[in-house]
Amino acid sequence: MDETNNNNTQLVEKEPVKCAEKRVNTTLENQETKRLKTDNDHHVEAASRPPPQSPKKRLQLNGKPKHSKDLNFMYGNYKHYYGKRILDKEFHDIRLDILGSQPELFRHKQLLDIGCNSGHLSIQIARKFEVKSLVGLDIDRSLVKDAQTTINQLKRQAEPGSGQGFPHNIRFVQGNYVLEDDILLEIERPQFDVILCLSVTKWIHLNFCDAGLKQAFRRMYQQLRPGGKLILEPQSFDGYKRRKKLSEQIRENYNSIKFRPEEFTEYLLSSEVGFANMELMGTPDHCEAGFKRPIQIFTKT
Repeated sequence: MDETNNNNTQLVEKEPVKCAEKRVNTTLENQETKRLKTDNDHHVEAASRPPPQSPKKRLQLNGKPKHSKDLNFMYGNYKHYYGKRILDKEFHDIRLDILGSQPELFRHKQLLDIGCNSGHLSIQIARKFEVKSLVGLDIDRSLVKDAQTTINQLKRQAEPGSGQGFPHNIRFVQGNYVLEDDILLEIERPQFDVILCLSVTKWIHLNFCDAGLKQAFRRMYQQLRPGGKLILEPQSFDGYKRRKKLSEQIRENYNSIKFRPEEFTEYLLSSEVGFANMELMGTPDHCEAGFKRPIQIFTKT
């Protein structure tokens, strides 16, 4: 901004000394003002300038925050999950062998698959066991999109006039199975004959703690029709520890967990939930020990 000179007084020849003296005084005053202003500016700058920091510190402060790729999979929503579960070139999930031991559980039934990932196992179940309908649910929108894309391709390849059977009887939806508030359980109604919850409990537990998992169990019970089956494949607590480092929140949740997997059966059979009985369906003979998880069947009266 331009400065304005407000001193418009005309000089008179009768007082040359006085005017010269005035000019000298004005000049000295201006110099003193500039010096004080400069000193004050330096003082303010020095006061506001942060203390010197190491290059490493400056890099951490000025650079973009690092994003952990693991956070992308905090719900167990791994893109290549089935690459570990599938053991042969025919894309056969070994859990199908256990589920296939009781095919009548699925035939002409309405199924919900919680945590369906990219839908591979859901599609195989619907194809192999002649289900009436199957809804696959996953919290990851991109995985649901992949699953629905696969189904759309199968529909295009299906013979004309194939009706409402496979693959037209499958759909995938995105959503969090854990409700925002327990009060929403009051509006749940029976709508499925079978609910699949395979290798999902750990991720519900780590993200939504004991209360979230218990609520999910109660919701499963309420969504089943009388005589309905919950097919559960819980992970052991040993597997939780490796995943607690995904985020600080998950670490806190992990440390707060008191409801252990070995207590799930007792809780599901308690009056708080209401299942009548549990039977062991089988344990997949997987080549990796971490995937040898017992598959249980809980029956609603």
